[in-house]
Amino acid sequence: MNTGGAGVRALDRAFKEILSIDNAMEGVPRHGRTDRSIVRHALMARAGEDAVTPDALETIIEAYLSFLSEEVEISENYRVMPGIVETLRDLSGRPDTMIGLATGNVELGARIKLHRGDLNRYFAFGGFGSDSENRPELVRRAADRACRSFGSDIDPQDIFVIGDTPLDIDAAQQAGFRAVGVATGDYNVDQLRESGAECAISDFAEGRYLFSTFIE
Repeated sequence: MNTGGAGVRALDRAFKEILSIDNAMEGVPRHGRTDRSIVRHALMARAGEDAVTPDALETIIEAYLSFLSEEVEISENYRVMPGIVETLRDLSGRPDTMIGLATGNVELGARIKLHRGDLNRYFAFGGFGSDSENRPELVRRAADRACRSFGSDIDPQDIFVIGDTPLDIDAAQQAGFRAVGVATGDYNVDQLRESGAECAISDFAEGRYLFSTFIE
């Protein structure tokens, strides 16, 4: 899903409220990064290295979360990507499949973003930016929780990590899992394949069958 910039607006409001800094997110790289790494980068760029402390990071994140629900609800361009609901319904109905999140968002932020699209019900577990700033590690956390829920280990070759940036693909590979690219972000199918995705689709409306065949 895409919040239509709600996350950026909420972060800008947080920096304005806490540090009186306008447009803090301008020029800050975000795609494929964790919330805390984004805030860390912005703090360093806007206020200097000395401003980057654990307390400052937590204060900004808390303020961000306090603004995020409103920004998501009023976002004119919020949308669930094509084919996602149908794919989640298909997968959730399979007895041999578990669905989790692996996202750089802190968990509450991820849940807020998914709530408007009524998608939280599909994700009982996950690995989040609140678990680690290291993307491969939070992917591993999601897999560990899947194993605990399943009741035994899961073969890494049966774990598929889906992402729309090369950083997502890299995190999957470093974690030891299989990477699937979906070109609904800033990177096209060819770029995702070149970054190492075993399978890459344009979106889940056009690529649903290809994805289903690939994971069999």
